[in-house]
Amino acid sequence: RLEGGEMNERTKEDLVELIEMDGEEWLRYKSFPVNVALIRATYCDEDGNATMDKEAATLDSLAIAQAAKNSGGIVLLQVEKVVQNGTLDARKVKIPGIYVDGIVVSRPENHWQTYEAHYNPALCGEVKVPVDSIPPMKLNERKIICRRAAMELDPQAIINLGIGMPEGIANVANEEGLPGLKLTVETGGIGGVPMAGTAFGTCTNPTAILDQPY
Repeated sequence: RLEGGEMNERTKEDLVELIEMDGEEWLRYKSFPVNVALIRATYCDEDGNATMDKEAATLDSLAIAQAAKNSGGIVLLQVEKVVQNGTLDARKVKIPGIYVDGIVVSRPENHWQTYEAHYNPALCGEVKVPVDSIPPMKLNERKIICRRAAMELDPQAIINLGIGMPEGIANVANEEGLPGLKLTVETGGIGGVPMAGTAFGTCTNPTAILDQPY
């Protein structure tokens, strides 16, 4: 609102403007073209219809594909395997083939589910694991802060955890045993135990995995 997100005098282009609509002030962010969308999925058929069976988060993949196509751009899929047309459950298709321009079949070593695990079925809802199998945080200043923050939580609350220090609260809550607490992350994971560090954005034993824009 004050400087329009411009970092210094060399950034002259205005990316946001203050407008009035129905008597209220709003910040209007200008759209920009999306030339290429790179999307990761698990399987796709020969027409490019893609599912995300083994993905820990679906993120905003569909929105990105639609934005690219609406901008005249292209959509490229990275998948684990291409299957025959008609073999995918239509209810599981997250990216329709009408948006897809190219398919890349990834090597297994280049298709890790997260930075920490090649594939963990508990992150995508395929299986449930005992929550006591999740290693507790080391006792350090970070854990002390998370413990103190967890003391302020309503045991029956619905909590959305952000990146950084808050991500450790999920681990503390799991260790302390707060079963009524419902934890979520902005990437779309609902319930379970949100993970921390380079696995943040995923949940062990999620109840649901929504698309990120919701």
